[in-house]
Amino acid sequence: MTEYSVSMEFVRQLLKAHDKFEQKNRLLGHLFAVQDVRAIGKLHTWYPGQRTEFDFTKYGVFLYPNSNWNQPELYFDGLGVDHTSGVIGSFVTTTSPTSRDIVRLYKRYVMPKSTWLPSSLSDVAQLWDVFGLPHLVAMDNGAEFISNATTIMLLMSGVVILRIPPRRGDLKGTVERCINTVESRYIHHMPGYIPKVAVGLNPKYSKVRERAKSAARLTVQEYEHQLAQHIIEYNHEKHPHLKIPRIHVYRNGLEMAPPLLLTGQIQQRLTFALTYEVKLTREGVEVETLRFNSEDLHAAYRSYSGTVVVKLDPDDVRSVLVIVPQYAEPIEAFLTTYSLSERSGLELLQMAIKANSNASAAAQTGKPVAAPMHFGSVLADLQEATELRIAGTTARKEIQAVTQAAAMPPAARPPAAPSLSLDELLKGSELDDEA
Repeated sequence: MTEYSVSMEFVRQLLKAHDKFEQKNRLLGHLFAVQDVRAIGKLHTWYPGQRTEFDFTKYGVFLYPNSNWNQPELYFDGLGVDHTSGVIGSFVTTTSPTSRDIVRLYKRYVMPKSTWLPSSLSDVAQLWDVFGLPHLVAMDNGAEFISNATTIMLLMSGVVILRIPPRRGDLKGTVERCINTVESRYIHHMPGYIPKVAVGLNPKYSKVRERAKSAARLTVQEYEHQLAQHIIEYNHEKHPHLKIPRIHVYRNGLEMAPPLLLTGQIQQRLTFALTYEVKLTREGVEVETLRFNSEDLHAAYRSYSGTVVVKLDPDDVRSVLVIVPQYAEPIEAFLTTYSLSERSGLELLQMAIKANSNASAAAQTGKPVAAPMHFGSVLADLQEATELRIAGTTARKEIQAVTQAAAMPPAARPPAAPSLSLDELLKGSELDDEA
């Protein structure tokens, strides 16, 4: 039998001339071909800011929601990465990714970092000049990414959404490699880190999870402070191909293609928001068990009582924007269920409402009330919470609420009533002996 020696270059040239995508498309179908073979010409971007990739980490970190919490909880990170330069544009830390976290992640990417970073990280905001609307957004088919709220938010900003097929992580390989690099360089050494193979309920890795949980030391605020510093270090490292810092690649590209920004406050509130379709009534609109109304909205109800679109900012629920048909401008409606003097997140407010309703029910049945029935007090208790375990709520919602509370300024407790003596109370009255 005659043997022929074939060089690797010959095989490469042969495979290059053979259209593997077309062959699998004919033999096994288009879906399998898309999932198994990279389509040439679909991934090229020509300048920074053109395409952004979003994804959540597969690894986890056990963190304390605040300094008073007794047990650590498992958190994941969401990252937004520019495809061309590889810079990290935003991050968000959450226990369970939802559409609200996608809204926060995308808003943090588009807006300047000084608008959401705490004052203690002002130096990071100056070095982290990654902002602007991308033209393309690549993300997988997770439930939080394919939700209507996420899709509407991206379409509102004129973004083309690239849905990555299953088993094709290479189609958003920039964010995948970035997550692996951040994990191996920075997160791997943090207390409470747990690798992706151990995340879940596999009993094989139960001891790994227990060791990581017992080693947890950081709160969410402390972890995010360190993560922001690591991101700045990563962005200022050299690009693997261009051999200059990634942030310089991004800045040089912006000279050729300046970023687009949402400058108007109304435009920002309409874009970075959760979208609801509800019916307009005499009492206004109701979303997430919260009622909103205003004089302008009530005036619109006199001529229209059908379905309207409500835009709710998950980080500030004091007011919403209502889009009424045949009205050129959105109408602002204010929260009527509660009176809030300071900004409050949606998860935090829902927990406070539940705690308040439980206290009210206990008072009606004659049971002792553990906490004052005042929203400011409940809000402060949530910010200083250990493990509330409020009846009628899930642990996930409770952890998310406490995490949001830790990121907000402390709530002012209601002033305590002064304790006066009997002489002071009767002073100046007809019962006063001195009078």
